[in-house]
Formats: sequence, C-alpha cells, structure tokens
Amino acid sequence: MKINFLLLVISALLAAIVLVVANPACAQVQLAAPTAKRSLPPIPGLGPAPVLPANPTPAQKADYARQMAERTRQRWNYLLTDSLMRTKVFNEAPNALLVETVQGHPPGTALDADMGEGRNAIYLAQQGWQVTGVDIAEKALAYAQQRAKKLGVPLKTEVHDMATYDWGTNKWDLIVLSYAGGRDYAGRVFQALKPGGLVVLEAFHMDATSRLEVVGGDYRVFFNTNELPKLYGAAGLKIVRYEEPIGTADFTKEKLRLVKMVAQKP
Repeated sequence: MKINFLLLVISALLAAIVLVVANPACAQVQLAAPTAKRSLPPIPGLGPAPVLPANPTPAQKADYARQMAERTRQRWNYLLTDSLMRTKVFNEAPNALLVETVQGHPPGTALDADMGEGRNAIYLAQQGWQVTGVDIAEKALAYAQQRAKKLGVPLKTEVHDMATYDWGTNKWDLIVLSYAGGRDYAGRVFQALKPGGLVVLEAFHMDATSRLEVVGGDYRVFFNTNELPKLYGAAGLKIVRYEEPIGTADFTKEKLRLVKMVAQKP
C-alpha cells in the first residue's frame, strides 16, 4: 500500500477537522499550518504493533514480517473504505502527472501498482486502457470494482504484494507508481515495460520528512534529489520528465516538496 507515513497525514487532517468543528474561527490557521507530527489514528480491531526481539532468529524475523504485513493490510482496508476518510481526506481525482502524461497517448495495457481504491486505474480504464490494479488490501480492490462496474468500465484487480508480484516481461505499455515506492523497482519496471512503454512515478522528496513523520524507518516513498533519474537511467530507461516541485501531494492537503518522473523504455 501507499506506506504508513500517510497515516500520519490523515491523523493531522482529522485533528484539524475536529478543531474546526469546535472553533470555526481557527480553521484557516490550523489547516494551513500544522505545527506538529502527530500519532497514527486508531484503527478498529488493530492491536499493538509486534515487537522484534533482540538478536532475532530467522523464524522470528519471518513471523515479524508476516505480522507487519497483516497489520498493513488491515489498516489500508479500513482507511481506503471508511466513509470519513473518503469524504474528508482522500483525493478521488486521478493523479495530475498521470493525466498529463497519457493525454493524447494511444491506450494500451497498464499496471497500477499498489492501486488502493482505484482512482488512477479507473481513470485509465475510462480512457480505453486495459488496466490491472494490484494491492494487498482486498476490500479496497472490491470498492474499486464496485465503482468501475457502476461507471461501466472494465477493471482487472489482483490481491498481491508488489514486492513479490510477477511484473512480467515486455507486458505493459504503462506502469503507474503513484505514492507506491519505486526505489527497488527500476529493474523490474524496465523488464516489464514493452519497448516504448512509460512509467509514471510521483512521491515525496526527502525534504518532506520535516513535516511528515516516517513510521518505522520506512522511506519507500521518500527520495533524495535526483535519486530517481539516476536509478531509472542506470536501469536503461530514458528520463522523459523529471521535477522536484513544491506542490500539493495526492494524500495531503498541504504544500510539500515532491518528486515527479516520467521515464520510457527505448
């Protein structure tokens, strides 16, 4: 899924919403300038986080990884389908970089990695793309399927972790990595794209960690200056577009430094 640090952003927004209800006069200040990194919002039914023992055995490490993966699945199933999250926090519009990239581009096959509730996948399907969306949160995928059916567009979904997913070889005309990592994916992206295929990647610049707390040292969607073009260029992809702007990220409501990249397989 789109990584645990986003939950901190959600918590900050919910705190702001509560404050506005209590004191509308404070709304502009609190929404425009949050001043602290906040704790994760409570997830119903989610108990305390597992603890990895000191000097763990391979079996203990494997069990810890399994428990953490299960917690991630439960957390995102709740957050991506909860009505309050959907109406107050999450963006249902497709990613702007993706929209700009595919405008006028002939549709083909597309992989939406860690697609969540499907806003990008459904947009692509509406433009005629044959889309496969992959995520570990099966309830979020079910939500996406219901919405796609209501809109009358085909959408294929698969419940899977992208770390172990078979991306295929020369299979996709487009791969979408929208706040879905990418540091470890360059080689797989190159192999999975058809010649001429594109990857669209948007995430946070490392500067954003001054405002967003990184949970558990998970930096998969935070990137250093020029890190992405170096990684994907070294993997054999041509960098078509790369920016590090200050902008509103898809999963926040405040201005942060982002990274945006479009790359193409020769």
